[in-house]
Amino acid sequence: MGKQSRQELRELWAERIDAFLASGLSQRAWCRENGFNHGRLSYWLRKLRAEADQPRNGSWVSLDTIAPRSSGVLFRIGSVTLEVQRGFDAQVLADVIRSLMEVC
Repeated sequence: MGKQSRQELRELWAERIDAFLASGLSQRAWCRENGFNHGRLSYWLRKLRAEADQPRNGSWVSLDTIAPRSSGVLFRIGSVTLEVQRGFDAQVLADVIRSLMEVC
């Protein structure tokens, strides 16, 4: 295999991990069937899981409210719930939603 960038290698192993997880096989059995080293699969499983568990960098936007809580609306974007109150700034909301879509 030729020289690959770190990102290409990460993407390749992410695809292999997906195939392994979908197979229902043990790590050793999957590696045997597919000609991979068990240690390498274990390494990438740990690495990709650790990356997934790390919080992503982003910026937070403050939303000021002027109405009682019952006058708001809830948005669910991925695993994030966002409550918006009456009187919000529409541009700020658009920026928050765009930021959430990038990380969720």
